[in-house]
Amino acid sequence: MTSGSDTLETLVDNKPVHVFLPLLASKEMLRAHCIYRETTPPGFNLLFNDDILPVASLDLKGTAILSFDGGRPNLPLEARIRAVQTERVLEMVRINGLDQSRMREYFRVDASIAVIARPLPPEVAGTEESPWSLAGRTLDISGNGILAVFPEKPSLDEPIRLEITLPAGHPGTMSVLARPVRSRETGDGNYEVAYHFEDIPDQDRDRIIGCCLVLQRKLLRLPIQLNASTL
Repeated sequence: MTSGSDTLETLVDNKPVHVFLPLLASKEMLRAHCIYRETTPPGFNLLFNDDILPVASLDLKGTAILSFDGGRPNLPLEARIRAVQTERVLEMVRINGLDQSRMREYFRVDASIAVIARPLPPEVAGTEESPWSLAGRTLDISGNGILAVFPEKPSLDEPIRLEITLPAGHPGTMSVLARPVRSRETGDGNYEVAYHFEDIPDQDRDRIIGCCLVLQRKLLRLPIQLNASTL
């Protein structure tokens, strides 16, 4: 298996990454997109869009996790924040690679997969609210959660039930208890919501991870197919 060090050294400068940043007042990590910028190894910078970084809420003593975009082998790396250069730039330094359990937790791929959000049954939720459902698509998926986009803002006050329909080759729809972690309006009337799976059977988690591996292999083949089509 390629080591985290090897992966970092072979990254192309100015490419997008996912990063999970530690927060002072939460066990959850802030997930964000950013740009990787080479400096002097093992150091590097992460560049963010405006209004993404909650600088005052970051745990500067905690550990951040990087997960690469763009069809590369999605092996997460562990890093710490060396300094906050500006409200858009973090100076980082790589530390020891992740163990297998942490790699499993943060292994994810970009994927558009059908998902439906529903409230918990009244006998479980302890409420008498009218049933509702909201259909959307995932933006990425892992064995521990999803980032999804919906045409309306779903309930963010309590755990909900997610019905996820994996692509062909992974038949069936799974139902997962999930908790909303973050949400934002995208500016086009849609809402992005990050969910963490609260209760998921091991076999369903394995199906998701298997699906991620298949999708990743397709992403790895895509540049070759595109190049061949232009010959």
